Amino acid sequence: MSKEKKDGNVDPNRRAIVIGGAAAIAGIAAGIVIGGNAFPRATTTKEVVPEVTVQKEYITTTTTPTTTVTTKTVTQTVQVAFIKQKVANISQFPSPKTSVSANYMGYPVIIIKTGVPSIGGVGPDGDIVGFSANCAHMGYPIVYDPNTNCLLCPYHFSQYDATVGGMQVVGHPNQYLAQLILEYDESTGDIYAKGFTRLVYGTYNTALQGLQQIMSGGGNS
Repeated sequence: MSKEKKDGNVDPNRRAIVIGGAAAIAGIAAGIVIGGNAFPRATTTKEVVPEVTVQKEYITTTTTPTTTVTTKTVTQTVQVAFIKQKVANISQFPSPKTSVSANYMGYPVIIIKTGVPSIGGVGPDGDIVGFSANCAHMGYPIVYDPNTNCLLCPYHFSQYDATVGGMQVVGHPNQYLAQLILEYDESTGDIYAKGFTRLVYGTYNTALQGLQQIMSGGGNS
């Protein structure tokens, strides 16, 4: 043990050096702490990229096969004609100014033996004629008057001369009565109708509508 320790006294200079060293170390440590706070250390920044979820929509198109139907309208002209039909026989007219009722293509008709040569007449004497049995005024049934050789309408008193093609004589009608086109068969005495000279009352196409009546069973063939 040194002399100082033995005496129990510490050298004042030595104590000052120790205290000063300790203070210096404390100052350095404080400087480090303060300096670290005053001048923060550079840090490494990591960029965070957000995750983005993309949803894709898909449109599905379904093609269904289709069938195209083309309709073509064909206009065809059809010739409509009267038919040849037996309406009487010469034996049904035993004397002049007699008549018989008949049916031609569904239309009521009157066949007359006028006793005198007449327009459109057939037979040995050219005096057998035929007409529609419906008045040209309003379609009412008409009758034969042998006294005048006229066809009479009892409803409005119209008259048609049977010897001159059904010409209107008295009354309301402003046209001739529809006359039959007749044909005479000398070998049998049969009388055939082959059509009308004009429209029958109430028809727009006498031949066509007559054929329709026959097809529906409304006319005699």
